[in-house]
Amino acid sequence: MRSQRVDSLQVLRFVAAFLVLCGHAQQALVKLTGAPPRPWSVVPLDWGLGVDIFFVISGFVMYYMMHDRFGVPGVAADFLRRRVIRVVPLYYLFTTLTLVMGLVLHVPLPSTIRIVFSYLFLPGPTCDLYCTPLLTLGWTLNYEMMFYLVFAAGLLLPYRRGLMLIVGILLLLIAIAAPTPPDWRMIRFWGLPITLEFVAGMGVAHMFLRGMSIPRALAWTIVGAGFALAVLFYQIGAYDTIGRPFTGGLPAVMIVTASVLGLEPQRRTRWISWLIAGGNASYALYLSHPFAIHVGEILDARLGLSARSPALFLAMVILGALIGSAIVHVGIEKPMLRWLNRRWSREGSTGRGDGQPAPGRSGIIVKAETGAR
Repeated sequence: MRSQRVDSLQVLRFVAAFLVLCGHAQQALVKLTGAPPRPWSVVPLDWGLGVDIFFVISGFVMYYMMHDRFGVPGVAADFLRRRVIRVVPLYYLFTTLTLVMGLVLHVPLPSTIRIVFSYLFLPGPTCDLYCTPLLTLGWTLNYEMMFYLVFAAGLLLPYRRGLMLIVGILLLLIAIAAPTPPDWRMIRFWGLPITLEFVAGMGVAHMFLRGMSIPRALAWTIVGAGFALAVLFYQIGAYDTIGRPFTGGLPAVMIVTASVLGLEPQRRTRWISWLIAGGNASYALYLSHPFAIHVGEILDARLGLSARSPALFLAMVILGALIGSAIVHVGIEKPMLRWLNRRWSREGSTGRGDGQPAPGRSGIIVKAETGAR
């Protein structure tokens, strides 16, 4: 067995968060300019592909970090504790900031139950397709927290039975949700087949742990094909016919698989180091970028930049979001994680049951196996 850093995952995290940022920045620009038929209003692909990549990565990392911990007493509870430490505090911070901004801007408050559900990572109770919480992009974290609970349940059992339970629960939710009426939004939310992307990520991790690899040239081809497929699916309207597991999930699986099995950086160049740093701050970028975009909209109301130079407005918003996320990551996220891990982590380390790099450390340290399980 050998310790190995998987820097490609950190690069992919940044790519995923950056795709989401680009999509939301473009939406803001189109809203400000009235969606004229200009280059900046052309959408090449569903920018939400970044979410699909995140979900595949999440399945990969959870299996990757915990594949040899199934059935070990205390591991499931420690796993959940570490996931709560990693995900909840920063999300609560930005959810609360959303509430405060609403009060300051005199936006009507949502219902009490919606506020409570947002903090509990529960969809609904009345909602659209993705049951968006107060911080609208938090719908993805509702799925993440559900997956963590299901994965923790699997960790209570020996390896094979644990995996069967994890996959079985996710498939059962899909089967239950399929025949339910459209207004049963909560059940339909948990049963959307987007959750299969977690399972796909687990499968990719299993291949990596078995020592599988892809030639570098072929891996680049697969990554390019994944993005091309995402563009094709979006341009022909396939999202309305064949569903997100194919239109977003398949390209995401192709991109993650090829990157991890064939494009692991061979050396740390300056650009790779910057991308890894961006990956380390990807959670901060994901949560904070809507606020950076809102600041850009406020500035635009004074400067009229979107009308005079749409490209400059986009650049300003994207650069501002990147700088803001770096500040949040270094000034808030890293110190908070250090303190919480020292206080509540049984082993004082993020090496087991976490799946995120420890503050101040790039990449994910794992133990890779060459033999089959």
